[in-house]
Amino acid sequence: MENKTEKSILREIIDWVLLFVIAFLAASIVQSELFALTEVNMSSMRDTLAPGDKLIMNKLSYVFKEPKRGDIIIFLRNEPVNGVLGRISIYVTDIQKKFNGAHRSNRLIKRVIGVPGDEIEIRDNVLFVNGVAQDESYARIDPYANIVLNGDMEKLTVPPGKLFVLGDNRGQSSDSREFGLIDRSWVEGKAVFRIYPFNKAGAVK
Repeated sequence: MENKTEKSILREIIDWVLLFVIAFLAASIVQSELFALTEVNMSSMRDTLAPGDKLIMNKLSYVFKEPKRGDIIIFLRNEPVNGVLGRISIYVTDIQKKFNGAHRSNRLIKRVIGVPGDEIEIRDNVLFVNGVAQDESYARIDPYANIVLNGDMEKLTVPPGKLFVLGDNRGQSSDSREFGLIDRSWVEGKAVFRIYPFNKAGAVK
């Protein structure tokens, strides 16, 4: 009788382990392929987004279409997102880092300014796209200089498969002005909704 009871307990444990594994894999696929919760860790997107803000990222946004100017994207710098297995691997690594109280230093949130074919130039802190000076209502005005600190940058044309991105807080943002164009393959998804802090919950624009 004892042997039978032990086998029954062991079977129940195995069933629970299998259930956990299946649930974890299902969650991994959903998290990696559909939507994900992500957190802002830097100040480069102020005042649009602030450190500690929690966002929902839509990973389906660019399955059938390409990023467009004005989109706020989340990407892994120098790390291509390679299909289902690649996304699951990224998700599992994220969980490991979270348990260790860390986060990916190469996961960045920026605004798309230039798409393939666009000509970008910055003169005297004014951003030009295809020769047109941009009215950037989202860009942070530096409280000391009283202007958007775009700086200066020689004219460039965005080639196929690349994007030109900037943070909204131009005076404190490491972006395409510093590290150059980003690969389209690095893009994880589009930031679509802020869920925290609750008083700022809503669509991300």
